[in-house]
Amino acid sequence: MKNNHIIQSSRGFTIIELMITMAITSFLILGSVTFLVSARNSNQLQTALSDLNSSGRFGLDQISRDLRMSGYREEDWTAGALDTVITATNGTSDDGGDSISIVYEGYRDCAFVSLGFMEDLDGDGIGETPRPGLVTNTYQVVDGNLQCNGQSITSGVEEMQVYFGEDTDANESPNRWIAPGTAGLNMERVVSVRIHLLARTTGNNDLSQGLQKYWFDNVYRNETDPVDDGQIRREYLVTVALRNPT
Repeated sequence: MKNNHIIQSSRGFTIIELMITMAITSFLILGSVTFLVSARNSNQLQTALSDLNSSGRFGLDQISRDLRMSGYREEDWTAGALDTVITATNGTSDDGGDSISIVYEGYRDCAFVSLGFMEDLDGDGIGETPRPGLVTNTYQVVDGNLQCNGQSITSGVEEMQVYFGEDTDANESPNRWIAPGTAGLNMERVVSVRIHLLARTTGNNDLSQGLQKYWFDNVYRNETDPVDDGQIRREYLVTVALRNPT
């Protein structure tokens, strides 16, 4: 009996098939890398914007709290009106903008310096009763940081502008907004203060491309002073009604 053996030959991939396979693989790898890079950039952008919001809002919260306290006094030893509870200086964008100083009664200032003392009521030379002192907190922007009495409050702040709301007709509402040092400003008629902060992202310099138009202090800044540093800028502002106007 004769056996017939069928020999099956095996063959490899042709050059064309290899090229097609490599092209498909390269396309898939490129797509994966593009997706990962896009996801990373998106995550960096969201983190930067979150930090930007935190800087702007936290800075406004700190100043707002002190403005609401401006002129506050309760203890007998501070009887009588305070001469000046809010002062401000008019600055330029090159030096961080304006600065503002706020005075009220308290035990420590924003730099955690203790201003209170123990009052000796019975004359025995030993203080028995805690008394507050007069707090003076001065806010200004220095080298991209919002500072209070030289202590950094938050980073990522580029400029601050201050405006006083003056009540000219005694209706307890501001009729006009005036910058510090403006001729004719009567601080005794100031019933509110408006603070503008310009915050910007820090670190990664590729968050924005080209000249970015940003609005601050009622103008588009980059129309006259182009900025192309890859950072994102936003304005944050708050208007605070004074509880203890001068």
